[in-house]
Amino acid sequence: MNKTANNPRFLIFFICMLASAGQLAIDIYVPALPTMARFFQTSAQAIQSSVTIYLVAYAFGQLLFGPLSDAYGRKKMLALGMAMFTAGCVLTLTASNLETFVLARSLQGFGIAATNLLAKAIITDTFSGQALMHVFTYMATAWGLAPILAPVIGAHLQTSFGWRSCLTFLLIYSFVMWGFLWRYKETLKHPVHLNPKTLVKNAGMVLSSPVFQSCFLAQGLCYSIILVFNIVGPFIVQDTLHKPPTYFGYLALAIGLMYFIGGISNRIHHPRLPTSEQRLRIGARVMTGAAIAMLILSVTIGLNVWTLMAPVLVMGLCAGAMYPTLMGKGNSIFPHIAGLTSAILGFALILVSSGMMALAGFVPFHSLTPIAVFFVIVGLTVMLTVGKFLRHFERPVASLATADNRTTTGVS
Repeated sequence: MNKTANNPRFLIFFICMLASAGQLAIDIYVPALPTMARFFQTSAQAIQSSVTIYLVAYAFGQLLFGPLSDAYGRKKMLALGMAMFTAGCVLTLTASNLETFVLARSLQGFGIAATNLLAKAIITDTFSGQALMHVFTYMATAWGLAPILAPVIGAHLQTSFGWRSCLTFLLIYSFVMWGFLWRYKETLKHPVHLNPKTLVKNAGMVLSSPVFQSCFLAQGLCYSIILVFNIVGPFIVQDTLHKPPTYFGYLALAIGLMYFIGGISNRIHHPRLPTSEQRLRIGARVMTGAAIAMLILSVTIGLNVWTLMAPVLVMGLCAGAMYPTLMGKGNSIFPHIAGLTSAILGFALILVSSGMMALAGFVPFHSLTPIAVFFVIVGLTVMLTVGKFLRHFERPVASLATADNRTTTGVS
């Protein structure tokens, strides 16, 4: 571990807080979406757009904060991002109409993009060897637990204090992060010069790679499984099945736990078990099978809690099992420009996820068939992209030798 003025335990806790912030801001208020739609006198699709806009802003924020933090330091960019997030929190609490609320959510999303992205950079700045892997494990655990716990916390806050209490929670969380940021000492040792021409050249190389395209599409679709359920589910559970917000909160908790268990399963290795590539194929097929099962149940039994939840639990497990492999392979495609690759991958997969959420906003929630058809299309697309990804995965390896010889000076 590099010597810094930061206490390692303090730094790990700070990293975990940063990693959780973006996820909390997505999921903390989703149980309240039906109530908020009535408050703003708008449609389900319109209030769901506040989540989609947040994710789009989050995607673009990564492209800004990543390169700038390499040039001007982690702490300055964290302060800028957190200032935007805190301002967005205040604005959501004072919003009297949907337009202002959506604007506030976009400000939150753009600012909070700095947290998860720079948490990874701080780890790389400070730790090395086995310690680096351990801290990344802590970060991944915090990142994975946030969307599991957030809907439950949000549901209870809404039931006890009203929907604005969910947004107050985010404001308080931002104040706690400010306290940690004040104690944090800069970890960037060697700032680099911004070179826009090199950035554009390297970005074009990454985006033109077929294996990279397949990777971010498959990863984004896997990530969207939970996000789509979290924006459509409250309306199905509360408005159609007539269950309370806390009921949906615990259903979301179950989906999140399955996703989390799927991710942990990647730590189990044995010669007789499938390889990571085989697990991707199996996961995609089982995910699609679960979606087809949901469609069959929708036309034979109809909508109830179990015909909705059982297939989604299986899909969540498969998505969680596939996501880490796709993330690891995607970030390793261009190792000589790993920082830029990570930023573009995060940007692209969030755009895919937000696009799927925007489409899901048009899905009727009064029966099971429309959402089942939606998930079948998602599953089939995942199968196609995973197959293409695995077929092309060996192809860029040879080209990387050529890519390494290219000039990649400047921020990348």
